[in-house]
Order: sequence, then structure tokens, then C-alpha cells
Amino acid sequence: MKNILIIILTFMLLINCDKSQKQTVGENERVELVPEPDKAERLKYEAIEKLKNSNCIFNEPDTSLSGIILRNSESATKIVGSENSIDKLGQYRFYSKLKSEILTLTQHPGDSKNQISIIKVEKSNQPNDEFKELSVDTFKTEKGIKLGLTKKQIIKKLGNCYAPIDSAKGYIELYYEIEQPKDSKSKILENNNMPIYYGSYKLWNDRLEKFEFGFEYP
Repeated sequence: MKNILIIILTFMLLINCDKSQKQTVGENERVELVPEPDKAERLKYEAIEKLKNSNCIFNEPDTSLSGIILRNSESATKIVGSENSIDKLGQYRFYSKLKSEILTLTQHPGDSKNQISIIKVEKSNQPNDEFKELSVDTFKTEKGIKLGLTKKQIIKKLGNCYAPIDSAKGYIELYYEIEQPKDSKSKILENNNMPIYYGSYKLWNDRLEKFEFGFEYP
């Protein structure tokens, strides 16, 4: 009788251990399937750090768009006027002619009116906001960057010193940056007393859909 009880207890113990192992494996599998929440930001950070640590120098930065020059309030006022108010984010927003594109101009805290530090252009799919419409058909930078360009066309205009950032199938971002103590041949950081200049160009199916460039807030 005693031997039978021992056999039964041993059998029950083995069943419980096996069940416990299966649960642990299942839990581990579920943990592995959970996506990393900050993966996109981590990959972007790593790509930018790799670019910083390389000997590649971005020498062809854009400094203006459709007559609006970075950090030059007079040039911006000529294009957008002086009767505009910034929103809570320190931004002015405008439509192109026929409202096909949206232009966002960022003015950093403490700067004078229309002293623009960041310029952003994107498609306007459903224009229903009451932004002022400018007399510009297509917003274009001094180097010819505009919506609809291909990756190859952008690189031809700005060079190969960029960080490639993949986000999803069919989507890619080309990220350019200049940071002190490095500077471009034009001394864009030194001349504007700014620590970082960047350019972000986001393409979907090899067509530029959104881009922005300018100086980060110091």
C-alpha cells in the first residue's frame, strides 16, 4: 500500500512539473511576441549616432523655402505678411495656392515675430482649417526640394551624408544633421549661433510626402 501511494504521489508531481514548464514556455513566447514600444525611436537614435560618429559631413544644407530664409524675419514677412499670430506651439500655418500643401513655420521662444527657425511642408489631404492661402503654387527650397521627389533626386541635391530610418513597409526617412563642433562649409551653425541644424525627408513608396529643416531650439 505504501509503495502504491509513493508511485501515485510521484506521478502527480511529474504532471504538475510538466504543466508548470509548459506555462512558463507559453509565457515566454507571449513576452517575445510583444513589440518593443520604443523600437522606432531606438532605431532612429542608433542611426543618427552612427551618422554622428562617421566622418561624413553634410555640406549642402537648405536655408530657405519660397523666399523665406531661416532666422531672417524680414524675408518671412515679405512672403506671409505681418498680420499673423502663432499658435500654442509657436507655429504659423499656411496653405499653398489651391490648398494642396500646408506650410508650417516654427518660431522659437524669445525670437522676434516671423523669425523662423524650422520650416515644414506636407500634403494637405482634407483642407478644412482656416489657414491663410499664400500665392505659391508649390513650396520649394533653394536647392529644389519639393513634395513628390524620389529618394534618388533628394540625395542628388543634398548628398549622401544622411541617416536612413525605416519605419514601415514602403516608408523611409532620410535624416540629415549638423551639430557643433562640426559645421558645414557655409558655417551655418556659427553664422546663426545655433548648436544643431537638421533636415528630415519622409518618403512613402519612394515619393517625398513631408519634409522639414531648420534649427533645433538651443
